[in-house]
Amino acid sequence: MIKNLIYGIILGIGFIIPGVSGGVLATILGIYDEIIFRLNNFPKNFKNNIIFFLPLFGGIIISIILFSNLILYLLNTRLEFISYIFMGLILGCVPFLVKEIKLRTNKNINFILTLFTFFIGFILYIIELNNNNNISNPNIFMMLIAGFGYAIGKIVPGISGSAILIFLGLYKYFLNIIANPFNLNFNIIIEFMPFIISFIISAIIIIKLINYLLNKHFRSTYSAIIGFVLSSILFIYPHSISFIALFSLFLSFIISYTISSK
Repeated sequence: MIKNLIYGIILGIGFIIPGVSGGVLATILGIYDEIIFRLNNFPKNFKNNIIFFLPLFGGIIISIILFSNLILYLLNTRLEFISYIFMGLILGCVPFLVKEIKLRTNKNINFILTLFTFFIGFILYIIELNNNNNISNPNIFMMLIAGFGYAIGKIVPGISGSAILIFLGLYKYFLNIIANPFNLNFNIIIEFMPFIISFIISAIIIIKLINYLLNKHFRSTYSAIIGFVLSSILFIYPHSISFIALFSLFLSFIISYTISSK
């Protein structure tokens, strides 16, 4: 339970930082497949799944509450340093993904599919790069779209839910709310309901789809995931470089590679 609590705290960071996918972090930790399988078969083994997910989700909530303000501070003052750390973490798990394809299917990565999904990620990055809108009073339709997009970002490795919120102009709106959870009032909760409902319904559908793809088309699914994972680096790159930044990238790459290779 302690291990899952720690994993949850790490995954919670992926709920906050733009460009960092919770699915990628779960992949680095080696628990992505298990999470998808357990969620898809939740009622069949209810007690064990509760024991597995309770500390995991608890860690995510703790992470969001504790680190939202810290992440806001780091994004404003140490963007280069934190960006290169996560670039290293992401790059470090790619060899593991490639190796998994070989081990499970006895085939090599589908480079065409990887390039295709990388290109999709690149297009999303260009769109996000040219979208600086910030919405402070979203309507129901925007919240429904945000719930669907955020579900994709939390489940599909390499697609950042936070980046999708930035694209929709809702990132600062959401981050300011989760950074101050004790200031929530009834009107904000009602405003959030379309997002929550959309997120839950979308997550159920996407989880079932991913579970099917992992079981029936593992090579293609992981090849596509690798493309999205690599494209997620575009969203994080701070467009500046220094010796400390490169050292932090190298160190985080080694840590990620070591953890994911176990």
